[in-house]
Amino acid sequence: MKLVVALFFFQSSTALAFPGTVAKTCTSAFEKDVLKLQKEKEREARNAHNNDAFNALFVSVPERKTPFLMNHISKRPNDFPPGALLRLGPNGASIDDGFLDGDGLLHCITIPPDPDAPLTYSSTYIETVGRKLEEEKGTKFIGSLGAAPNGLPLLGSVIQNMINFQIGTKDTCNTALAESGGRLLSLMEQTPPSEIEILKDGRIRTIASKTNLGGAIPVSDPVTGGEFSAHGRTCPKSGERIHVSYGSSKKPYARVDIFDKGWKLKQTIPVNDLCAPVMIHDCAITENYTLVLDFPLTVRPLRMLQNKFPVEYEPTNGARIGLVPRNKDSHQEVKWFDCKPGVILHTANAYETDDDKVILHALRSEPSGEASYITSYTTSFLYEWILDLKSGNVISEKCLNPEELVEFPIIDERFATSKVKECYAVGVQSIGGPLRLYKTPGEGILIDRVVKFALTEDTHEGVQRGDVLGRFKLPPGFYGVTEPTIVPKMGNENECYVVVAGTQVPETEVPSDEDIANNNCLLSRIFVVDGENLDAGAVWEFDLPYHLPYGLHSGFLDWEHMK
Repeated sequence: MKLVVALFFFQSSTALAFPGTVAKTCTSAFEKDVLKLQKEKEREARNAHNNDAFNALFVSVPERKTPFLMNHISKRPNDFPPGALLRLGPNGASIDDGFLDGDGLLHCITIPPDPDAPLTYSSTYIETVGRKLEEEKGTKFIGSLGAAPNGLPLLGSVIQNMINFQIGTKDTCNTALAESGGRLLSLMEQTPPSEIEILKDGRIRTIASKTNLGGAIPVSDPVTGGEFSAHGRTCPKSGERIHVSYGSSKKPYARVDIFDKGWKLKQTIPVNDLCAPVMIHDCAITENYTLVLDFPLTVRPLRMLQNKFPVEYEPTNGARIGLVPRNKDSHQEVKWFDCKPGVILHTANAYETDDDKVILHALRSEPSGEASYITSYTTSFLYEWILDLKSGNVISEKCLNPEELVEFPIIDERFATSKVKECYAVGVQSIGGPLRLYKTPGEGILIDRVVKFALTEDTHEGVQRGDVLGRFKLPPGFYGVTEPTIVPKMGNENECYVVVAGTQVPETEVPSDEDIANNNCLLSRIFVVDGENLDAGAVWEFDLPYHLPYGLHSGFLDWEHMK
């Protein structure tokens, strides 16, 4: 069942930190100080919200398949590589559905090798099985998320979809992108992906819908057609692609899939000892382990019979981080580490140390109630977990910076599984609602900056983990509509560019929803920032011919992987 929570919208000073040993039953003075500061920052964000701008960014836009030539673009940096900037997100959901029920619309900006050649822009729907069925049957799927936080309407929509289409939920493929061995997938939560191609002339083509990747994805679930995770990780050393996928109908509730390059299944490892099905939206990997995040966003379909949403925050279920050996055989077991209940949707990185520890950096949030993660936005902050392999304990669980409300952490993936100095995330300017265009989410965020965090200490420079190393602030009136996208510099093994898109909404007299959708009255701009110096501002920027609405994840596809 497609039980996606609203991943995008529900969600320098030295940071205060939790003490070294994780306490399960009490709150220390340090923790109280951290929580107090987090709440203060949340209050500030809630008092600064521009709800008209927020709603304007949710208006769906038309598909524009034919690439538009952008001739009058300033010259790009010499070390910016050719390829395609991609942004995926839901689009076109009805007012009775949730925003995340929308079909995946992929926006593509093609940057050719010739620096004098024009860039192109296009946007194309992922041609999923669901879209084909709707065209064939002449009717629409009923969305899953408009019912939240109620369960009976969701159950009714699943039954009606089964009657109409013989499948309970639609494969919108609207969440994230993943490339392996030149094959590009469009992903969503708990549903088989679609495989797509990006052509060098700027066109987008779906070449396989609801693919099971050569039998890698079990197809036993009649509601979704099979479970596959929205996120995974690529090991830069081996080229392996690793995903942790979950289900809610039967044990094992999770599995680890390890793919060789090109999505060729190498091994599937069942995770047998989850006591309840939980939403595992992301994972992390080290050189020797896959990290399974058993955090208490539990997925219990029987809740629908009590008119509750299947996904709820259930802290009494506990929270654990599991280390699954990447070379696991039948004699090796998962190592579990208890930690504080909360929610982790997105990770930044994990690595192993020489003294038998595993370090995880991720964004953590803590909902205020069982249904609050569905009905309202829950703030997230950068955290660090230190897992001691010798004792089997989490010996440290720290909020690295309680002053920065952030989403979508990312590192330069060339260094994944290794100790990295920094990560990037988008900064939350404000929180609020209501959202008028869809039933869910009820509230969300406006984004106004990219933040660079230190993940290592530098005593010579006086840098502590969690310190802000730089910020790129969008111009006044612009709001971020993508996560930060890392683009490695050509000829440089260590440095990267950070790319973010912003959409400008007028501060007064915000256009009507109809004008935004049909009359191209908002402006979107691409900002390319040097990852070494965010404070210096954009080194390259250009306007798009059509604006970008809110979406989910983004990425960069090398020219050599385009067709």
